Amino acid sequence: MNFTLDKNNLDSLVTKLKQLDKDKTWTVKVSPYKSTRSLEQNEYYWSLVTELADYFGLKSKNEMHEVLLYKLLSEEKQIKNLKVMTIGSTTKLNVKQFNEYLEKVKDFARGYGFKLGEEEIKD
Repeated sequence: MNFTLDKNNLDSLVTKLKQLDKDKTWTVKVSPYKSTRSLEQNEYYWSLVTELADYFGLKSKNEMHEVLLYKLLSEEKQIKNLKVMTIGSTTKLNVKQFNEYLEKVKDFARGYGFKLGEEEIKD
């Protein structure tokens, strides 16, 4: 069971917990709510990535996704005397961070002459 708790539904949570099988042992984890990217954001992102893959002549949207992760979410780190590149993940971004990432993707695409659908309408 997943439950998003707020000040208005504490009683509902208590009711659900009381309905659990008392003969079993349960683990309950409570953590602050973290908004992840929306389904709309995800759908838009993969649509854009698919268009970009075609534009750049790549084999798949996944290959384009990996390029974007490397270009836009990578970070150089120093581990002892070794410099390494770490690649971030979009799944760990909240809504605000994912919006910022989407803007970077759009800027990256524009930098290579790609016109976004909404920009083509304006021209």
